[in-house]
Amino acid sequence: MTDTVAPPSGVGGCREVGPGESSAVRRVLAADPFVAAPAAEKVLRSGVTDGGDGRFLTRGGPDRSLVYVDSSVLPLRGDAADLDALGRAVVDLRVGPMSAHGRRQMVADLGPALAEGWGPIRDHRSTQFLMALHTPVDPALVLDGVRPATLQEFDSVLVAAAEMYREELRADPFVVGAGVPFRRRVARSVARARTFVALERGEVFFKADVAAISERIAQIQGVWVQPRLRGTGIGAGGTAAVCAALQARGLTPSLVVNGANAPARAAYRRVGMVDVVDYATILM
Repeated sequence: MTDTVAPPSGVGGCREVGPGESSAVRRVLAADPFVAAPAAEKVLRSGVTDGGDGRFLTRGGPDRSLVYVDSSVLPLRGDAADLDALGRAVVDLRVGPMSAHGRRQMVADLGPALAEGWGPIRDHRSTQFLMALHTPVDPALVLDGVRPATLQEFDSVLVAAAEMYREELRADPFVVGAGVPFRRRVARSVARARTFVALERGEVFFKADVAAISERIAQIQGVWVQPRLRGTGIGAGGTAAVCAALQARGLTPSLVVNGANAPARAAYRRVGMVDVVDYATILM
């Protein structure tokens, strides 16, 4: 099979993209850069075909429909029928259950097929927003001491990451695989200088992770402030510090926030972030 021949179709007419479809995949990602940042980083690392770090599925070619599957499912293009079929194909990969996130309507179209294969949706966060920062950070907002964590600080970072996980996902990160996958994810983020922290007496009181970096966009997640310090401006100041570091690299910072989390939305607006995409996440 040459690079210009698409792989054969499987479940519901769905298939993985082929190497000859790189240009089409890149067009789709470029058309929605904030949502597509995790998928765009995968393409930068290893191209569009499965490299052990995620894969793309399509029904009818990437210009028609596209879903990115890594540790979660990210729909990028397709109508309701396409996304229903692609959801069934994702289930058939036998890599789940896992969360799905993306543009609000696409997640709604994808969800029923995932639920049919993986069981009921545990939480449908249907009123999230993807926010982005298009203006320079005000230096007066930046919290001093925020910097990438070191591997020597792994234990302290792990405590904060676990607290954030329990609070955000209402689950224990140490249950699955005796906590080994979670520890690996935290360690990998720290080793790649993607976990930003501020510490006092060896204890992390602010944390944020940079989950994805494409050519233009950096996607922040896992923003966490020690509960006793919330409401003191640390969330805004720490986020401003992370955004400033990303802007210094020529990247546009972005993140996803729950619509019901008024304090967080206010903090991000204070930094200068604005809503750019109506977003949603489903937890299985």
